[in-house]
Amino acid sequence: MRSAELPKSMLGRKIGVALAATAAALAFTVAPAQAAAGNADLLWHNSRTGDVGAWLTDGHGTVLGDNRLSWKCGPDCANQWRVVGGGDFNNDFTSDVLWHNATTGELSAWILDGKGTVTKALSLDWRCGPECANQWKAVAIGDFNADNKSDIVWHNATTGEVGTWLLDGKGHVTGNPNLSWKCGPECANQWKAVGAGDINEDNLDDLLWHNATTGEVSAWLTNGKQTVTGDLKLSWKCGPDCANQWKIVGVNDFNNDFKNDVVWHNATTGEVATWTLNGKGAVTGDPRLSWKCGPDCANDWKAVATGNFG
Repeated sequence: MRSAELPKSMLGRKIGVALAATAAALAFTVAPAQAAAGNADLLWHNSRTGDVGAWLTDGHGTVLGDNRLSWKCGPDCANQWRVVGGGDFNNDFTSDVLWHNATTGELSAWILDGKGTVTKALSLDWRCGPECANQWKAVAIGDFNADNKSDIVWHNATTGEVGTWLLDGKGHVTGNPNLSWKCGPECANQWKAVGAGDINEDNLDDLLWHNATTGEVSAWLTNGKQTVTGDLKLSWKCGPDCANQWKIVGVNDFNNDFKNDVVWHNATTGEVATWTLNGKGAVTGDPRLSWKCGPDCANDWKAVATGNFG
């Protein structure tokens, strides 16, 4: 999973003008109960209806309500745009939703007010279009230079490079340093980057990977300066039988203990489970959320991000 060779710089094409807002249609809805501050929520997207909704949680596994965002992304939009993840992209300490259009190269964040209303679309000043997107995929959102601002993590499975677009909280990409480790073709055939968050309680975000063949779930521990200092394997595995049904959605704190957990969805049974972590790589349990999204639901709805959305 590791390569000793330091990667070359990631390709990124800077543009000089602000990008247009996404073509998502406006559709205002009534927001239900809000989650308590600090409790992570689970964001879902329905590409058929365009709805984007958050399951608001109480930090104890109970889903309090379904908060629909005020903007939609239906079939025409979803043919080009996909959700990358949740993060704070305008430095207001409120979770936003980042989208990528691989055809035009645009990256645009739906800026939220913390109550489900999308106040604007903030376009980044760099793009990753068809040529870039053929090799590079945005795989996670996290802070990878320790400036308390959300950055974008990209993986190139051909070269193995794992790059970061460092953001300033105003839509500007200030740099694109790579992490010091790689995951090339042989590695990428088995390992998939699935999320980012602080896994070892050092207040620095790490990059989580899953190997569906061996079942291993492992975090690249970073030092806030793009150096990977180690590889922390979680104590539980999810191998072929498990991985046929369960998929990792993201990393966040779902039991309100100020430690990040790993969220999984089983589209067959509908269950949404969290591997609760102790900050040292040990999985202490796997409680289920009180709501499910089974086959009928999962045909339309896909879990796309975690954050605080209500």
